[in-house]
Amino acid sequence: MSGHVYAVAGGKGGVGKTTSAINLGAALRAAGHDTIVVDADLAMANLGAMVDVLSGPTLHDVLASEAALHEALVWLPEDGPPTRSPPDEGPYLVAVPGSRSLDAFAAADPDGLGGVLRSLADAADFVLCDTGAGLSHDNTVPLGVADGVVVVTTPDPVAVADARKTIDFAARAGGTIVGAVVTHAGEETDVSALADELGVEMLAVVPETDAAGDEPLVETAPESYAADAYERLAATLADRGDPGTGEFADSDLVSRSTEPETDDTTVVERLSGVFDRSEND
Repeated sequence: MSGHVYAVAGGKGGVGKTTSAINLGAALRAAGHDTIVVDADLAMANLGAMVDVLSGPTLHDVLASEAALHEALVWLPEDGPPTRSPPDEGPYLVAVPGSRSLDAFAAADPDGLGGVLRSLADAADFVLCDTGAGLSHDNTVPLGVADGVVVVTTPDPVAVADARKTIDFAARAGGTIVGAVVTHAGEETDVSALADELGVEMLAVVPETDAAGDEPLVETAPESYAADAYERLAATLADRGDPGTGEFADSDLVSRSTEPETDDTTVVERLSGVFDRSEND
C-alpha cells in the first residue's frame, strides 16, 4: 500500500467516530492530502446520512459483488454538494458510504473489506476507516489491515471503559494503537487522567461545540476550537511518516490501468477505470 490506512474505532455508539472521521478527512484534504473515508460499520452505517448521500451504490454493494468499487465513490467538494462525478483537480476528499438496509448487510461479505482498503490505499494518501462500535468479528478486518488505530471516546466513564476494551481488542486483532481522541470535552475534563486510564497517547481533545450541520466543522467553522483540534490531529498523523503519493495519478493502481493515458484522460477517469478493473482481477 502506498497510502496510510487508519481505523477510527470506538467502544460504543454516539462518541463521535463518524464525525471525527469526516472532520479528520477534511483537515487532511485541507493540508493537501487525497483522503478517502470508508464506512466500515457494516451493521449500522451512517456516513452516507452524515454527508447527505442516501442513494446509489455503497460499500455493501461492493462487498456483495453487486457494484464495482469506483461506483461506490462519493466525491465531497469543498464548495458544492456531494457528487458521483469526480472533479478534475485535487486534493480530494472521497466517501465510500455504507447501506442501512438489513438485506444489504446480510449480502455483504466482510472478508472482502481488506482488499477494498488496500485498493483504496494504493490510490490515496490516507484512507480513514470508520469502524463499527463495540467488539465484533466484522471489526477485526479493518483493525488488522490498518496501519494504525485511533480510538474515539467521550469523557463519560462508560465510554472510557468501552474504549479501553476496544484498545485491547484492536491489539488482539493485530492493530497498532496510535492513540485516542476525546470528544465532547468540557472545562472539567481531566485529559491526563483519561490518558492514564486508557494507557495510550492522547492525540486530540475536541471540545463541545454549538456548530451544527452535516458538513465538516473544519470547513463550516474553521475558527472553532473543535476544527483546530481536528487540524492538529491531521498534522499529527501526517507527521508519522510518508503519507503516500500525494496524487491519485501516481498510484500503483493507476499505473496498471488498461486505459490509454492520453492528454484527454483525466486522473479521475483513469482511477475509475482502475477500480473497475480491480473488481475483476
